[in-house]
Amino acid sequence: MKFVKSSHEKISVEMEIMNSHPDYNLLADGKRLLDEKDLLEEHQEGHNLEKERYLIEVEGKYIGIIDFIMKNPRDGKPWLGLLIIHKAWTRQSLAEKALSMYEEMMKKRGIPEVRLGCFAGNQPGLSFWKKQGFKQVKQIKFRDKPLWIMGKNIE
Repeated sequence: MKFVKSSHEKISVEMEIMNSHPDYNLLADGKRLLDEKDLLEEHQEGHNLEKERYLIEVEGKYIGIIDFIMKNPRDGKPWLGLLIIHKAWTRQSLAEKALSMYEEMMKKRGIPEVRLGCFAGNQPGLSFWKKQGFKQVKQIKFRDKPLWIMGKNIE
């Protein structure tokens, strides 16, 4: 497994991965299928936050997306923005492996704690993050929906 920098040229790959999870898209973006415009906007928003966005590659195939920022303007902490594996590649512990790679990357950068947001309505996501050692810090509203801020000490 390796992380490959994403770009505008890889939008169609990202779209295929994201659209393999229509229920997540509905919760996060208000529609089941994302289009090229949605993902281009995501890239632009990420550029403004100095987001690092990667495709997750396994056996020569792009099977997921991971993105993060090193300094959230709200709290100054690194935040994992997205970790998603194409539906066809789930249930193989690939998300766990990608998360472990991300945590190692953060440790090498001297980061002791990472955070993420998980929509309260995303029960599979909340279960996954808790199993990975993330703790619920507080609940806020994001895009008019309840969102759990979760954190994990990685030292």
